[in-house]
Amino acid sequence: MFSLGKSFLAFTFLLLLLGCYVCIYQEYFQSACSKPFVQIGRNCYFFSTNKAASYEFYKVSYKNRVFSVPIMMDWLHANFGCETLDSQARLITLQNADEMRLLVDYIRDHTHADTHPMFWSGGHRGRANDGMDIDHRTLIDFYWHDDYFPMNFTNFARDVPLQKTYSDGFCVSLEFTGNELIMGVASCEKRMSFVCELRLL
Repeated sequence: MFSLGKSFLAFTFLLLLLGCYVCIYQEYFQSACSKPFVQIGRNCYFFSTNKAASYEFYKVSYKNRVFSVPIMMDWLHANFGCETLDSQARLITLQNADEMRLLVDYIRDHTHADTHPMFWSGGHRGRANDGMDIDHRTLIDFYWHDDYFPMNFTNFARDVPLQKTYSDGFCVSLEFTGNELIMGVASCEKRMSFVCELRLL
């Protein structure tokens, strides 16, 4: 009877240990991102070029429907493309140098950066008001999506005009140089690849 009790305790301990292992695995090793997103650091990302560069579209299945998302779009349609993949996804933002380094490492090893080194981010000149109108007093600064305050981290190329000259456009692109993601400004109508971001809570 005593040995049966010890066996039961050992079996219970083993089950608890296995349960802890499963919890730890799910928390730290299993990706919290669903396809086509990949987890990099603490967030999920979708690269419109993370497939054969010869493909013109990325096929996405969602609620038993298949969407064709082009790998190159203008800035506004790239935003819509991200929302098509997931209603919470937006064009990528760079919040700090650490996030940039993680993305650089992934881009170098897993995307077609040699054929598509430039892609859209979620940055733009000026802050949007409640509607889609831009507050013209804020056009000297750059913002991420609907943020109220200007970008707190930037990595613009030195020749980007940050004053009131808009010849290069209003939308922020990122260029992979091999070591950095350099911010640039381009016409929002230009078609280029894009990266979507889904922030995990």
